[in-house]
Amino acid sequence: MEKSIVKEFTPTIEELTFSQGLILLKLVDRETGKTTYRIVDELRGKMRAFFYQSIARLWHYNLKDHYDPNGKDKEIEAIVQKIERGEIAIWCHKNHYRIVVLFF
Repeated sequence: MEKSIVKEFTPTIEELTFSQGLILLKLVDRETGKTTYRIVDELRGKMRAFFYQSIARLWHYNLKDHYDPNGKDKEIEAIVQKIERGEIAIWCHKNHYRIVVLFF
């Protein structure tokens, strides 16, 4: 199962911009209630989590950052809530995403 997940998502993740990568880390925490560091620690072990955190820090990421919907991440939270309410639609075609803001 892990190999199929890696095969499916690696190409898309490798194409993320710096900002998109940061948002992905925050959304993982939002959806799971766990930081990316904690998830890696639980699934792959402390050494792998430490290694990934060290690499992430070189690129100014922090896998231990928590999602803060009422503080520094409130803009992301507002967008996510609009998507969940159907006010923003997202379509994906061959890994190219289109965002449409719907006006009511």
